[in-house]
Amino acid sequence: MRIAVIGLGTTGSMVLWHLSQRPGVEVVGFEQFGLNHGYGSYTGESRLFRSAYHEGPKYVPLLRRAHALWSELGALAGRELMHPVGALTVAPHDDESFQRLIRSVEASGLEHGLLTTEQLRRRYPQMDIVDGEQGLLDPLGGALRSELGVLSALEQAQHHGAQCRAHQHIREISEDSRGVTVRTQTHGERFDAVVVTAGSWAPQLDERVADLVVARPLLLTWFLPRDASQFTADRLPGFIRDRDGFHVFGVPMLDGYSVKVSGGDRWGDLEGLPEHQNLRVDDDAVSAFGERVAEMFPGLIPEPTRYSLHHDGFTADKTPILDRSASGRVIIGAGFSGHGFKLAPATGELLAQLAVDGEAPLNHPDFAVAAHRPVVPTVSVSG
Repeated sequence: MRIAVIGLGTTGSMVLWHLSQRPGVEVVGFEQFGLNHGYGSYTGESRLFRSAYHEGPKYVPLLRRAHALWSELGALAGRELMHPVGALTVAPHDDESFQRLIRSVEASGLEHGLLTTEQLRRRYPQMDIVDGEQGLLDPLGGALRSELGVLSALEQAQHHGAQCRAHQHIREISEDSRGVTVRTQTHGERFDAVVVTAGSWAPQLDERVADLVVARPLLLTWFLPRDASQFTADRLPGFIRDRDGFHVFGVPMLDGYSVKVSGGDRWGDLEGLPEHQNLRVDDDAVSAFGERVAEMFPGLIPEPTRYSLHHDGFTADKTPILDRSASGRVIIGAGFSGHGFKLAPATGELLAQLAVDGEAPLNHPDFAVAAHRPVVPTVSVSG
């Protein structure tokens, strides 16, 4: 069986790794840029892993599997891909998202700790904690090394015989009764099945998701602490904070001098393809964001010491699309909506199972193409 994987970033690298280990499968990966390029949704040093998930208990089986697979991949690669620093969510106790988080961990039987306002103040003096805020500590959480994770999956896939073809721009994917043709800028090639994991570019390759996925920018920011000793991994876990509609997430110092505190998808939609973007945002907006961050973390200098603009494909409700065509020959993984990296080893395995077996034990009806509605555009960020 010959299978093509289109896009070798966050999810595609993991699909390639899993398919490369399947007996009787020849797998070829196509990447429009170089391997481990700078345009991917996975760039930016790190990502937060959390098993306590306010998005709902349907993700918990995938998160459990992803946690095990991150450990397995790290051991195979000889790299520390996940720093087991834990993950702390802080929000007003009556915040609906926070209450969903509590319900999710209790329903799933996940290990966790609930912290009162006073406990948060004693344990985490780096944070400004106001009356009424509570915390939920997820001991299985941690900080993932995102670029190293993709590299490690590609290396393991190649070790098992997978082909990786860089700088291959896909012009068309077409099905017929005998298989699927993948056409690049130079030639066409036949496969039994194709897995499309092109991230923000998925709508250009699979018409099923053309109206269901939109590319949005993700601004990642790093801040210098006044006292670096307060922000080391042994003093501060990974974190999510919500206050008065302001949402941030981040990890402690991984580079030895700066703290990542970022704000998600508040920057509108992209106009055009990600590789054509300016990769700059309004300086005043970045400074204003930094001032809000410093209110929550008084020990950080308010102006970000650096930032980088990234992107991801978003669905209307931020639920990913993991599905196969009616023929079973074209499998799609798209719309991870800024929270796909932590899940990637498990969703990669799921998509590989759909391609070879036609079904996947951890798939969920909500991940089907038919379960999604078109995305309503937001205010755009010009490229």
